[in-house]
Amino acid sequence: MSEIETPEAGDEGFSLIELIVSMSVMAVIMVIVTGAITEVYSDVNRTDSLSNARDQIGNSFRRLDKELRYATWVSTPAQVGGVWYLEYATPTNCQQLVFRNGALTRAVWTLPGTTPGAATTIATDLTQTGSFAPFTVYAPGDQPYASASPNVSGVGSGYEPEHNQVRLRFSGTVGKTVLPLDVLFTAQNTNRNTSALNDCSKGRPSA
Repeated sequence: MSEIETPEAGDEGFSLIELIVSMSVMAVIMVIVTGAITEVYSDVNRTDSLSNARDQIGNSFRRLDKELRYATWVSTPAQVGGVWYLEYATPTNCQQLVFRNGALTRAVWTLPGTTPGAATTIATDLTQTGSFAPFTVYAPGDQPYASASPNVSGVGSGYEPEHNQVRLRFSGTVGKTVLPLDVLFTAQNTNRNTSALNDCSKGRPSA
């Protein structure tokens, strides 16, 4: 009788169950790896959006700082028909900040005129930060931090500015990134003797 040949070890192949188990394990691993890669790219995109938003708004506000730094008078902010206004005077002209429909714009005119020129956009995709007004002006002698913790403001509760200070508070949105903005400008040409009245206030529409 002839001998029956038996398959060598390792030639048996894989059973269907082994294949299904292997494919399931690989599928789970692929899901985990894909999720990790997606999260990394998502974090990179959020970081890039935040950086771009910060740079864009920072550059715009640096240009605004050059104007407000030389202001000789700053108005009390007002809201007219849902639109926020802030006027200020420089040695050469009048300027007006307007916050409307998520955009912050600036317009310029010269006295004795009372009509602001064409507005230029400083920043877009802005919203108010909570219930805070977008414009806040601290007059010389005010105590803006009297009721706040010194650790929050960085100064003592009895701090009094010697110049008008303009505080802008917004939240900027770029994609899914929300960037809170809280910027303080100092009008160095104002002091405790600066009049509360100025012809530049005529550029604001009546309520």
